[in-house]
Amino acid sequence: MRGSAASVTSRRRVPWLRKHGGAVCLAACFLFVAAAVGWLIQRGLGTFAQPAQPFTLPQVFLGAGLLLLACIAVKLQRERDALLPLKKIAALHALLSKYSRDAIILADLSGHRQYGSASAEDLGWKPEELLTEGSLEMVHSEDRQCAQAIIRELKSGGTDAMLECRIRKNDGEYTWVEASLHVVRDPETGSATGVLGIIRDVSQRKLAEQRLREAYNAVEALSVTDELTGLANRRRFDEYLGTEWLRSIRDRQPLSLLMLDVDKFKAYNDTYGHQRGDSCLKQVAEACLDVVSRPGDLVARFGGEEFVVVLPNTESDGALHVATNICEALRSRKLPHSGNRPGVVTISAGYATLIPHFGKHAPELIEMADQALYKAKSKGRNRVCGSNGTEDLGKETPVSALPKAARNKTV
Repeated sequence: MRGSAASVTSRRRVPWLRKHGGAVCLAACFLFVAAAVGWLIQRGLGTFAQPAQPFTLPQVFLGAGLLLLACIAVKLQRERDALLPLKKIAALHALLSKYSRDAIILADLSGHRQYGSASAEDLGWKPEELLTEGSLEMVHSEDRQCAQAIIRELKSGGTDAMLECRIRKNDGEYTWVEASLHVVRDPETGSATGVLGIIRDVSQRKLAEQRLREAYNAVEALSVTDELTGLANRRRFDEYLGTEWLRSIRDRQPLSLLMLDVDKFKAYNDTYGHQRGDSCLKQVAEACLDVVSRPGDLVARFGGEEFVVVLPNTESDGALHVATNICEALRSRKLPHSGNRPGVVTISAGYATLIPHFGKHAPELIEMADQALYKAKSKGRNRVCGSNGTEDLGKETPVSALPKAARNKTV
């Protein structure tokens, strides 16, 4: 126990000796010389003996020199004590800048870099190379305007800012970084003297965000797309019809809707099987897309073997021509259907046209087109019927009865 206590005490004394060892040694030398001189004086020996006056001056010089050395030693020790914390701070700063993932860059208000930490090598630049590059030369041209705006804001009185941009590496490639910018001010005057930037490579995070965004878009697309045909599904149709209904109210333009139904599709499935039935529905979807080509039109699968086409800014005559051309496009594919009177797959179509206004709703247009489709099927299928918006249904046209010029006319 005594040995351990003694070792602890000695360890505690070591820092004190390191700190004040020089002054202690000098004081010990001074005391030793003073004692020796006093001993010689008392015995009348040497040059320090009395009353030999010529030897008094060297004694004074010696004492003054020792006193001066003592003052110098104390001054040096104080400077050493003051430099020791600075050395510790410098060593800690070097350690942090070396192993930190963030690059530290200090620049003046003109954009000239004054310091770059060792972590800048993770961004593809050596610290000394950073000092030779211009302020925004490394920033991607598409991000430079945003960076310039943030720098102007900091110069005009801002304090802190965050910036995400792409910077050019030494090999010419670009990488995404996140920069935390802070204005450095003079501690006495408070005026801005520079900008401190803490820069972190966020390329991996950006890549993960991009993949997540792509996955979200893919899921969003699946949520509004019919899996079998690739057309818009019922959800997308309802949203789009509602949007175009409001647009037509604003613009006071007609809005047309087609409803298409594959004739005797249940018999087709019973005869050829469900796989051939799925293939038939895909062919119907392709026939619709072959005819409906305007960017503002929408073809959707309504459910089962029923399809719908939204035709914004289209009169009833235009809706009739589009419906007829879709029917003819499917007939031209000559898909065998022994259970259907023409011997090939055909469709029946109903169309309706309205100029929407407040007080009416989009489901009314769907109901009108559905009534027209019901009439087309009750009249023998393979035909197009229209609704004029009153209790009486409008034009009824068998597909085969239309002139060729009318069948080929598009909107």
